[in-house]
Amino acid sequence: MGHTRGQRPVSAGRDEPGRARTRLVIRMNHRPRTEMDRSMTDPFAKLTHVGPGSPTGEFFRQFWLPIARSSEFEADGAPIRLMALGERLVGFRDSGGRMGIFDHRCPHRCASLFFGRNENGGLRCSYHGWMFDVEGRVTDIPSSAGGRVPTRVRAKAYSVRERNGLVWIYMGSRETPPPLPVIGVVADDEELEIQMWLRECNWLQGMEGDIDAAHLAFLHHGGHDPEDVGEHFVLKWVTSGRAVETKVVNTAGGTMEGHRRPESFAPDYWHYTQQLLPSWTIPGQNPFEVEEPVVRFWLPMDDTHSMIFQLSRPRALVDGRSAFHAGVAELPGVKVRMADLLQPNNDQDWYGRWRLTPSEENNYFLDRDAQAKGNYTGVQGIQIQDKMITESMGPVVDRTHEHLSASDLMVSRTRRRLLKAVDAYATTGDLPATLDDTELTRGLMAGGGHVPEGTDWLQYYRDVAEAAGADPRILESDLVEATEGVGA
Repeated sequence: MGHTRGQRPVSAGRDEPGRARTRLVIRMNHRPRTEMDRSMTDPFAKLTHVGPGSPTGEFFRQFWLPIARSSEFEADGAPIRLMALGERLVGFRDSGGRMGIFDHRCPHRCASLFFGRNENGGLRCSYHGWMFDVEGRVTDIPSSAGGRVPTRVRAKAYSVRERNGLVWIYMGSRETPPPLPVIGVVADDEELEIQMWLRECNWLQGMEGDIDAAHLAFLHHGGHDPEDVGEHFVLKWVTSGRAVETKVVNTAGGTMEGHRRPESFAPDYWHYTQQLLPSWTIPGQNPFEVEEPVVRFWLPMDDTHSMIFQLSRPRALVDGRSAFHAGVAELPGVKVRMADLLQPNNDQDWYGRWRLTPSEENNYFLDRDAQAKGNYTGVQGIQIQDKMITESMGPVVDRTHEHLSASDLMVSRTRRRLLKAVDAYATTGDLPATLDDTELTRGLMAGGGHVPEGTDWLQYYRDVAEAAGADPRILESDLVEATEGVGA
């Protein structure tokens, strides 16, 4: 019987007397794990893919998404490269001040419209001169004899609105888009203080850092003691009890977390954080009675890049930094302002806008001497510390290597809530009630307070929120207290 070269044959039948039995040894070649491997073993890998046709990408496309500041565009100014959900786009403001956002490919021969001319009420492709209005209609074809303008050919244009100093884009399938969202201070025509930062990693791992209660006492304030923070109540609470006890509920629009610090000087104080579909967070900072809300949106640019929008009323900032940290601005690791670390915007690059100078290439300006003298990470700036940690996980974290603990309950529940919502849309077309009923999220609150003895943490939040005018229905749909384990 023949055998493959390099393999030893196995003896047939019984061993011959005095002769050792031979064995077939097969050596397996080990290969690195692929994205397909992760998708088969990580139930949440689906949430990291946002391109056209992906379940999570199609889910995101049903919502209005902030994509830029209104102030980035000038009438008849140069087109700007934008990215959202894996699509390369160009944005421009026409002669009349109207915004347009297109797929960057001209429908004629697919040349990029980024190189076009924004003039005379439209965007003109520099290849053959085709002109498009903000809705994508062809208005001029000077390169064709007779100049006949086709009515069925259009640039792929998305619905655009402006509100709160933001440019919003709707990339979904509805002929009539849903209303613009109302989320805390992101409401009506209120002008907001807008800060933006590029994060070079997947949107989900970035957003999860925003709803992680435990990391504040380590990543940002691990080198600080209660006596270092003066009369700052919340930071004294954080630094006097670093372990958290956390509870989570599903809401009509996402998840809400409440946590206390049982070993702190104020064990009856509970802090509340909101996550709203698809990728909004209201992390909360101060006690409810003095809270100046900060709302964040995590825009998936593609699978490996995201844009953070931090939105607040102007009074929530002091000297360009969060009012929460204004009183402790000289603490090691805190004192740098993000505005001082922004690179000049490069709208010639798909990833050139709102980049922070500290990056993986320069180790985020890590200072080991500072790390030994009170700066827990050796890195300056709250957002830089978050950027360092989430980008260090890789462009898309492989969650099969994770081992979650009890303090990760909000992260675990939010993943499940997102996955459930994405699967519901993919299979039945169902979407969260908050998409069309924006009153559900008007006045939604985050922050903290002292929960009286004998009062349930959730009932306390209901009482505070309803007294402030928040819609109580937000906590009546799909309300499930998360008492099960944190694993997948």
